[in-house]
Amino acid sequence: MTNPFAVSTELTDQRGIFGDHVRRLRSAFLFRVIEFQRPFSGVFVYSGWWFRQKIEINGEVVWFRISWLTIFRRAEFTIPEATLPGQSEGQVEIEFTRALQIRRFRIWVGGEIVYDEIN
Repeated sequence: MTNPFAVSTELTDQRGIFGDHVRRLRSAFLFRVIEFQRPFSGVFVYSGWWFRQKIEINGEVVWFRISWLTIFRRAEFTIPEATLPGQSEGQVEIEFTRALQIRRFRIWVGGEIVYDEIN
């Protein structure tokens, strides 16, 4: 028996932003700005511009990679203690189209999906 609440890895024709207590403030090519109310309060920024991928939470860089040859599709980071007491682990998963447009952008905090964007 399958879990009806499990996250699907297959993309159907659904599009949109899924997540409670989050709001996408801005999006562009290899760029996202997302405001969180829970599980932490603050602004999450992903940027893949100029061959440098980075993730910032409330202005603090929590992950970065130089991406001359490969764009990293997965990032693991620690949310700053000042932002979320107890140092929760976070993760980003990105699926791209052939033209490097973001097809799916997911953020996990503490092992749970808190943001899921499907384009």
